[in-house]
Amino acid sequence: MNTVRAGLEYLGKLTPWNGRGGFALQYITAVLKRLGNPQDALPTVHIAGTNGKGSVSSAVSSILGAAGYRVGLNVSPHLQVMNERLVVDGLPVPDEFLGEFALEVRNAAAKELVELSFHEAITAVAFLGFRESGCEWAVIEVGLGGRLDASNVITRPAATAIVTIDYDHQAILGNSLGEIAAEKAGIVKPATPLVSGHLPKEAADVVARKAVGVPLLKFGRDYGARELTGADASGFGYWDKTLGSGVGDLFQYSTPLPGIHQGHNMAVAIKLGLTVGMNPEVCKAGVEGVFWPGRLERVDTMGRAFVIDCAHNTAGIAAFISFLQSNGLKDIDLTFGVLDTKNWQAMVQALRPHVRTWRLLRPDSERALPVETLRSEIGVSGTGVRVLGYGSDYERCLREAIDENDGQPAFVTGSMYMVGKLRGMLSVPTKPLWKRVVK
Repeated sequence: MNTVRAGLEYLGKLTPWNGRGGFALQYITAVLKRLGNPQDALPTVHIAGTNGKGSVSSAVSSILGAAGYRVGLNVSPHLQVMNERLVVDGLPVPDEFLGEFALEVRNAAAKELVELSFHEAITAVAFLGFRESGCEWAVIEVGLGGRLDASNVITRPAATAIVTIDYDHQAILGNSLGEIAAEKAGIVKPATPLVSGHLPKEAADVVARKAVGVPLLKFGRDYGARELTGADASGFGYWDKTLGSGVGDLFQYSTPLPGIHQGHNMAVAIKLGLTVGMNPEVCKAGVEGVFWPGRLERVDTMGRAFVIDCAHNTAGIAAFISFLQSNGLKDIDLTFGVLDTKNWQAMVQALRPHVRTWRLLRPDSERALPVETLRSEIGVSGTGVRVLGYGSDYERCLREAIDENDGQPAFVTGSMYMVGKLRGMLSVPTKPLWKRVVK
C-alpha cells in the first residue's frame, strides 16, 4: 500500500471527537511534541465563534495572502471532501499532501501509544503540513467550542478572536450563553490580543473576565462597521478608534459574501489583520477578494438558480431570513434538513412564514432528524403551502426543484451534511478562497 493511500485510509477509520468528557488535549499534545511541535512553528491567528468563524478565517487568510504571504488555513467541518479542511494559498490541499502527512501523524501516535480522534488527527496534519510546505502564516478555525478543541494546543498565537456566541452544541458546551462563552474563551492566551465580535452581554461579560490582562479589542467599542446606504453608496464603512479614526470611516469596503451579517464578520477580519501588522489597504483588498462556499452562495446550473446556505442553527437561520427580507424574497422554494441535536423546532417556526414549498431531506448523518418528524412540525402553514418529503432521495429532490422553476431562486439550507452533498451534485467548480499576491 502506498504512503498516500495508507494515510487517507488512516483518517477515514478514525472516530469523531465527542466533546467534553471524551478526549483531552494531552493526546494531540503528545503527538505534536514527537513531531517537533509544528503548531508553534508559524505565526498563527486562532478563531472561535458560534457562527461566522469560517467566513472570518477565510477573510483573514485572504488579507495575509494579499500581503504576499503563503498562508495555510485549517477549517472544520468540510462541505464535500475532507481536503477542504486544509487550504494552502486559497486551494484545498491534494490527496498527496493529506495522505503523506496523515501517515506521519499515524506513526507518531503509534509511538506515543495513543489513539487520536479524526478531528485531532487532521488538526495535527494541518500543523505539520503547513510547516513542512513552507507556509508563512497559519489561520486556524476552532472546530467546536475552544477550551477542549484540538486546535487549542497553540501556545503563542499572534492573535485570537471570538466572532459570535449563540446557542449551539449545548450538550457539549453548556446550556447558557455564559457557559458557552467560557468554553470558547478557552483559546485566550496571555498577552495575546483578543478580537471580539458583537457578543450578547452575558457572553461578553464572561469573555471580558477570561481576558483579564489580555488586550481585548471589542466590536462597537474599539472598532466597528456601518452599512453604507443611499443611491451612491454600498458596502460598509470601517472605523477604528485605536487607529485614530474615532467613529468616522478609516476606509470603506465591500465584500462578495452576501448578507448584512458579513459586514460584521469582515470587520472582525479587518481588525485581526490590522492587529497582526497588515496595513489598511491590504485589509481592504483581502476582504474584497475572499470567497467562502455554502454561505448564501448563488449557483446557476441546470437551468435554475440555487442559493446555498449552511444555516444549521437558530442564529444562522436568523441571518438567512434577514437576507430574504432585505432582498424582498418571500414564498420561497426551500430544501431543508437538520440534525436532531439542533433546536430544529425554533428553526422551522422561524422559517414557516417565508416558505411556500418545503422539500425535506434527511441529512447524511446518524444524527439526522427524520423527514416525517419535520413534516409534523411544519404542519399546515398557509394556503398553497406544499410540504414534500424525499427522505434520502437527493437526486429526485434536486430534479423536481429544477423542473419546477418559477423564475425565482431555489434555496437550500440546514445541515452542512445535506448542503454539502447537494452542492456536490450541482457540480459547482472549484474556486480559490483567496489569491496570493506574489511580490
